[in-house]
Amino acid sequence: MKYLKVKNKKYKLPIFCPDATRAVVRSVDTKDLINVGIDGVCVNTLHLIHDPGKAVLKKFGGVRKFMDFPGLIISDSGGFQVFSLIYARGKKKGGRVIDDGAIFYTGGLKKPVKNLLTPEKSIQMQFEIGSDIMICLDDCPSSNISEKQNKTSVERTISWARRCEIEFEKQISLRHLPIIKRPLLFGVVQGGDNKDLREFCLSELLKIGFDGYGMGGWVPNAGNPLQVDLIKWLAKIIPDKYYKYGLGIGKLEDLIVFTKAGYQIYDCVLPTRDARHQRLYEIKKPLKNLIGARVPKSFFRYLYINKQKHQKENKPISKYCDCLVCKNYSRAYLNHLFKLNEPLAMRLATIHNLRIYAMVIRQLRKEVK
Repeated sequence: MKYLKVKNKKYKLPIFCPDATRAVVRSVDTKDLINVGIDGVCVNTLHLIHDPGKAVLKKFGGVRKFMDFPGLIISDSGGFQVFSLIYARGKKKGGRVIDDGAIFYTGGLKKPVKNLLTPEKSIQMQFEIGSDIMICLDDCPSSNISEKQNKTSVERTISWARRCEIEFEKQISLRHLPIIKRPLLFGVVQGGDNKDLREFCLSELLKIGFDGYGMGGWVPNAGNPLQVDLIKWLAKIIPDKYYKYGLGIGKLEDLIVFTKAGYQIYDCVLPTRDARHQRLYEIKKPLKNLIGARVPKSFFRYLYINKQKHQKENKPISKYCDCLVCKNYSRAYLNHLFKLNEPLAMRLATIHNLRIYAMVIRQLRKEVK
C-alpha cells in the first residue's frame, strides 16, 4: 500500500508519528511539526482521560482542534501502560490486571486511588479524542514471563479486542458516523517470541475483523537485539490487504528493518526523548538505498552535544540534514544553550531529531515497492 486512507483523507506510507502523549510533542508546537515534515502524532488514551479529561476534549470536538494539528491522529489504547505502569513497577505500586480490565493506582502510595480502564472505556475515550486510528486495549506483558502467563496474556488480549470491536461499532451507531467519517480500528498481536501463540492471536483477531494489525509486546526483548526473524515472519502472515503497525518502533535503523519487512506505520518517543537528553542524530552518508542496506545503522551515529569537544565546533549537527538548526546554528551554539539550561536548546534539538526521522521516512517512501 502506498497510502493510508481514513476519514476521506490520504496519508503517504510509511508514516512515523512521534508520541504526543498528553496532546503535545514536548518542546515543540504544531507549526514546528509541520515544518519538519511530520504527518501524524500518537496520543495516549490513559493519560488524556486524566488530563485534560473527557469533558474538555468533548468541548473542543477532539484532540485535533485542541492542539491545532491537521495531520493523522493515532490514539494508543493504554495497553503499553499495562506494561510500563503495572508489570514494570509491580502490583503494589502500579496496579494490577484482571479479566475485566487494567486497574491503575494514582494519587501516591499513601492514598492510592483505583482507576479501572476497560476495553469499553478505552474505546469510548478514543472517540472523544477523535482519533483517526484507534488501538484495541491489549495485555502487554514484560519479556520475562512464563509460557503460562504468555498464554493468559494472549487470551486476555483476544477477549479485550472482541469487546473493543463491539464497543467500536456501538459508538459508530450512536454517533451516526458515515463511512467517510469512520475511524480505523487496529488489533494488537501479542504472544512474545512464541510463534504459535502469535499465530493463534492473529488468527483469532482476523476472525473478529480489524482494519490493521500491530505487532505488540516488548519487541527488542528488553534491550536484547531486535528480533528480526520474528518481525519478518509476523509481517508475512498478516494478510497484505491490512495495514501493518510496528507499535512503539523505533530507532532509525529499526524503521528501515520494519519497512523492509512490510510494516507501514510507526510511533515512538525516542527522537524527542533523546533530544531532551542532549543525544542528537547525525547522518553519516547520503540517504540512498536504505532498504537494500546490509547494515541499516551504518547510516547514523549519535552525537552527544554536551561533550566538551563540541564547545568550539563551528559546524552543523549533520551536514546531510536540511533542518532549521543545521542550516543556521553550530554545534558550539547548541552546546552553549544546553549548558545554560535554556529551553530553546530542547526545542532546537527536538526539531533536528524529528527532521532526521522525516527525512528517513521520505526516502523509504521513494524506495518501498
